[in-house]
Amino acid sequence: MTDRREKRLERLVGKAAQGDARAFGKLYDEYVDRVYAFVRARVSSSHDAEDLTETAFLKAYEAIGRYDDRGLPFSAWLFRIARNVTIDWHRRSGRAPTFVGEDAAERLPARDRPDEIVLSNLDAERVRAAIRRLTEEQADVIVLRFFWGMSQREIGETLGKTEGSVKALQHRAVRSLERILTEETSDE
Repeated sequence: MTDRREKRLERLVGKAAQGDARAFGKLYDEYVDRVYAFVRARVSSSHDAEDLTETAFLKAYEAIGRYDDRGLPFSAWLFRIARNVTIDWHRRSGRAPTFVGEDAAERLPARDRPDEIVLSNLDAERVRAAIRRLTEEQADVIVLRFFWGMSQREIGETLGKTEGSVKALQHRAVRSLERILTEETSDE
């Protein structure tokens, strides 16, 4: 993230913490798609994901006055709220958490040839299916590290783990993904 963008986000967080609703609205605009993608990866219904995303932002808005930077980005704090909202929802609903997978196909560059689009979508689906087979913690680390671009320190703070634990968890997750994808390829 550029220094200019970081400073702009820091100013918005500061204003929002002082009660500026417009500043919080800009933070919402900045992060809503990422939070939705994270939540959507854990629930089977887009409607539930929308509701949980809104709940996460409502909780963030109510708590923004108590936000403490502690050297980590606002996104780590916001992610933790979204994660907790999702976990609470699963507990209340009696449903087991599922990892549906972030829609990686949307992140792929558009291509002109239909055969390339089909192959890209198949590859993205293979990765999503493999991520669904990881533990919830491993899936969280993969999404935060590779889709959100968080550092291991930020992930540790977000998940309540040490940086060393995150590093080991990430290593195991990547190895598991590699094993799963290799097994699928050898089965074909």
